[in-house]
Amino acid sequence: MYALEQIKRILIIRLAPLGETVLTTPVIRALRQHFTDAYIAYMVAPSREDLVSATPHLNDVLIYQSSVPKFIYQLMRKKFDMAVVLQPTFRLVLLTFLARIPFRIGFETNSGGKRLLHVSVQNNTAQHETQRYLDVVRSIGIEVSADEPSVFVDKVGKDWCNDFLESRNLNDGRPIIGLNPGAGTSYRRWSTDNFAITANMLQDAYDAHIIVTTGPDEGELAQQVNKQMMHSPTIVKDITPMQLAALLQRCNLYISNDTGPMHLSTAVKTPTIALFGGSNPTQWGPKWDKHIILAQQDCELMQTLSPKEWDDYADVAQQNLKSITPEMVLAATERMEWKIKDKSS
Repeated sequence: MYALEQIKRILIIRLAPLGETVLTTPVIRALRQHFTDAYIAYMVAPSREDLVSATPHLNDVLIYQSSVPKFIYQLMRKKFDMAVVLQPTFRLVLLTFLARIPFRIGFETNSGGKRLLHVSVQNNTAQHETQRYLDVVRSIGIEVSADEPSVFVDKVGKDWCNDFLESRNLNDGRPIIGLNPGAGTSYRRWSTDNFAITANMLQDAYDAHIIVTTGPDEGELAQQVNKQMMHSPTIVKDITPMQLAALLQRCNLYISNDTGPMHLSTAVKTPTIALFGGSNPTQWGPKWDKHIILAQQDCELMQTLSPKEWDDYADVAQQNLKSITPEMVLAATERMEWKIKDKSS
């Protein structure tokens, strides 16, 4: 194996959606703790750079180039010693080989197995995603002290958030509670009726400001929630990942389906209630102390199906979500009440 003390320049690669990019951040921290003086860069998918750009553990963030010659040239000129490939994609392993990175570690790939990897690990999805990624760095003897994701907010993001809250009269000291009714697939969405009922309860219980966050093409969901609320919420749309991180960091509580903003909320350390129906909470749920997962407890499919397999069981996912009531969410909120008040004080 390549001598670890010779490694001075490290490349991390994971081309992922918002949530999965967030869940790789413990790997960045573990590498920095071990290679304290190394140059560490992370290559992300386009529009994901905000999620890691402010971390103090990186020296650089690279944006994936779809052009193979540009990709290889970009890596060769950086003269990396080690590539850490955090997805089981042989094409990425091959490209790091062609870029002459001398030491490559990662998952056994779907089409190439262990080929072109000096150290490989099995792609074990029967555990939390953060642990799956950390398996890669453990494979070369790096000790891991923590697995909680962290996203850092830069000054520009904080300034934007301050202006946003000021312009909408949300900075009066009352709690701010965020709702996220969207998700990548419709069967992973708790009903907008339930979100609206929950919002009304929370306004009564905490005299809270309610904000509704939306992703691209999810504006109609926010309007459906709005129509059923006693007091109009603040609807948030068309903002960058860094702006969303800054806003979620200022929330006292976030209630979300299993989707990218839910992971981002937990990574900025905001108490989060995560609603699961069509995915595996063991693999994807926020298992850390500040957060609560609500899910149907007796559905075996939630522990066995992959994300793609859920497409054939959309009706089961919807039934699982229907088993979660607004009263259950309010009860979960009450269990977290000291944390909510603590953040607003």
